[in-house]
Amino acid sequence: MIHLVCLTKPYNENDFKLWYEWHRALGIDKIHVFKNDSDLKIERFIKNSDTFHYISGWPNQWQLFNDILNHNSLNFSKDDIVLFFDDDEFLWVNDISNIHSLLLKQFKMLNCVLIPQILMSTQKITEQRSVNLIQHSLYRTNDLSNQGKCMLLYDKENEYDFTRDENNEKGHVPFINGMRYSDVVGSDCSKTTYGLVSYNAPVRLYHYHIKSLDDWKHKLERGSAACLTQFYDSDITKNKWYGNYCVIDLSMINTAKKLNIL
Repeated sequence: MIHLVCLTKPYNENDFKLWYEWHRALGIDKIHVFKNDSDLKIERFIKNSDTFHYISGWPNQWQLFNDILNHNSLNFSKDDIVLFFDDDEFLWVNDISNIHSLLLKQFKMLNCVLIPQILMSTQKITEQRSVNLIQHSLYRTNDLSNQGKCMLLYDKENEYDFTRDENNEKGHVPFINGMRYSDVVGSDCSKTTYGLVSYNAPVRLYHYHIKSLDDWKHKLERGSAACLTQFYDSDITKNKWYGNYCVIDLSMINTAKKLNIL
């Protein structure tokens, strides 16, 4: 089975609904949603085959992921594929009809795969947006490498640790039995949370980090699930992923139309 774990503090109901419907349509077997201190009733979108959990207070994201894996609280089976994405990060595959086989092919030597993020936004930052993320943000950066998120082949005999901080890189990709190594989609391997980005890879991670100035305000207000103190500057132009969205990429919007979710 393919499991997707998401910790979210949603402020835009339509954004979450799109993210959820996208991954359901893509063929994810089970989506596990952890809602943190939000008044939005996103649980009404969650199907009975998936799971919904509520967390009050600071959720301590990386420790939460440790507990999920090491205590197997979501009942994973050996060799289940487990992904950890935020609700502005979208898995994309070039063959929806055979997603399980396609994801398995990305595990070349290791039981952890790094999917480097492809950053999506607009050429010029907007004050607000009136459409969803996929329709709003059609341009990507052209980074040689980028940070990403992990995909695991679960084994209860392993010890997983997202909290270990090495070279100021905590989270994203766990240490497994004391080592952090991962196959990189479209590349070789990595021992960090960064990998070379392959823009033609059959499996990709599209991340809508920079949205609009209004979205940025909401992001600052809701705080970080991974850190007790806010580490983003109120000046969006100081964000390291601000600007340089210069390459049009219609992969997401074209697939969304095929999936009939727009």
